[in-house]
Amino acid sequence: MKITGFPHHLFWSYTSQADLPEELVAEQVILYGDLDDLFRLSDIVSNDIIAAANQKISAQGRWQKRRHFVNKVILGL
Repeated sequence: MKITGFPHHLFWSYTSQADLPEELVAEQVILYGDLDDLFRLSDIVSNDIIAAANQKISAQGRWQKRRHFVNKVILGL
């Protein structure tokens, strides 16, 4: 997945033309993106991939408020 539609600060360690796996893009946007980025992600990527990335974040035990927000607002769970 191309990352050109997202701000560079979300993917600072990659080139702007990088082609990354969708789950990695979803994880980076969930962790570091703002609301516009999260809504853009939900338009581009399937809910299954967003849910998988959110589960991975949950398993690490970090960012629980953000994970909960994604579950409620973005995924509608």
